[in-house]
Amino acid sequence: MIFIGIISDYKSFENIKEILNKNSKNDINLIHIGKKSISNIKNIRFEMIIMDSSLDEFKEEILLIESICSHSKYIAINTDINTQILRFIKKFKAYIITYGLNQKAIVTISSITESSILIYLQKNLKNIKGKDIEIGEKRIKIKKENKLKIYEFFIIYIIFSIEAIPIMNET
Repeated sequence: MIFIGIISDYKSFENIKEILNKNSKNDINLIHIGKKSISNIKNIRFEMIIMDSSLDEFKEEILLIESICSHSKYIAINTDINTQILRFIKKFKAYIITYGLNQKAIVTISSITESSILIYLQKNLKNIKGKDIEIGEKRIKIKKENKLKIYEFFIIYIIFSIEAIPIMNET
């Protein structure tokens, strides 16, 4: 069983969980990490931690976050929100994946229209099976009824890529 922890607002977490449940048959459990729940999950070993909220909101819980991250294989960080995070994570042995709209992020966007997003991977990554995810672009079509935020697309792309789940053309 794979555990992925997501530090984000609850609505974003639910949106990501819904897309993952619709498109994946893998045994993945998403766990929302919030200020109230963090002390209850400190002993769970996460395959991946995704930081989509500012860690400034978690000043009192930062040691717990460090502890959780120290046992994770992958850490994905929204570097548009967490600009000073790289000093925090350099001590971990996890595979670090940065994402955001800034040009230094490993996962960023090349273009966006009403009907699709072109996600650009700027550095090779390795998925959980040890296979390379090569540099390149991936077009994701957006359904008209879809109300996902840009950062939620990043998270979905990262989870699907790392967990070796085929990325659907439509999200």
